[in-house]
Amino acid sequence: MSKTSKKRPSFLLVIGIFFFIVLIVWNYRTHIIFGQYDIEVVQQGLVKHEKNIEVVFANTEAILTAPAEGQVVLPREEGRRFARGEIIARITPSGVDYNDNSDTKEEITLKAPNSGLFFTSYDNMEQIITPENLMNMELDGLLAQISESVTSIDTRIDPDAPVSKHSPLGKLVNNLYPTWMFMYLDNSAKMVKDDTVRIIVGDYEYSGKVMKVVQQPEGAIVRSSQYILGSTDERRGEVTWIVKPPTRGVVVPSSSLAIQGEEQGVYLAEESAIRFRAVKVLDDNGEFACVQGISEGEKVISNPKQKT
Repeated sequence: MSKTSKKRPSFLLVIGIFFFIVLIVWNYRTHIIFGQYDIEVVQQGLVKHEKNIEVVFANTEAILTAPAEGQVVLPREEGRRFARGEIIARITPSGVDYNDNSDTKEEITLKAPNSGLFFTSYDNMEQIITPENLMNMELDGLLAQISESVTSIDTRIDPDAPVSKHSPLGKLVNNLYPTWMFMYLDNSAKMVKDDTVRIIVGDYEYSGKVMKVVQQPEGAIVRSSQYILGSTDERRGEVTWIVKPPTRGVVVPSSSLAIQGEEQGVYLAEESAIRFRAVKVLDDNGEFACVQGISEGEKVISNPKQKT
């Protein structure tokens, strides 16, 4: 009797340990099965084809200069629009031309020669980087005049300091004329003359026409359909070129696509198993793919090459 009673605790202990191990395995079964994989939830989305392109902007701009020496008052709002003939600046004349006759010290006004946006900043490239020069001049030499370190010169006038006669006060940009640009391209990005291109600058999308394709430097001259907001802030900039329209639908990581036999598909992470599902690829940009054959909310393995 004593030997039998000693065996029972040992048997019950083994059964208890067994059930404890089973419980642990059951609770961690998902990690055990899928632990080596990255899992992504399938969602609706867009597969975009976009490329960031460095550009040089060219607008129809004119430097405005002081008609006389004296104290000048400029508009406080940068980029304000003025109509043709509207007063942009007011100057109280001073200097040798006016010292001998105090009666002539009446206020002199600077009027807009044409309608446009007035900026008190300029980069000395206003009459060099123009739409006409982009089309007609040798671009290597023309664009080389723009230093990478060039930034707009802030000419906000000190109200206590007089300006000299003919000194620059700022520039007037004709925003009724379209913005032109030279777009730097490479072997992976091609444009064709007369093509319509779409670009994103800041928060806005614009369309443009390819006017000329050049080889040195490699790129294209594009005329936008309108003035591009922000194109006067910096002569050089970056735009997003929409290479082709996006595709909307069920989106998965491109890395989740796999081949099984002669079928292309994805591996789905289901309750306790991994199953292959054939899909039709509608679009793929190398990062994301738009597919048919699976539904939003399903889970795909994004690194199926780990699968043995």
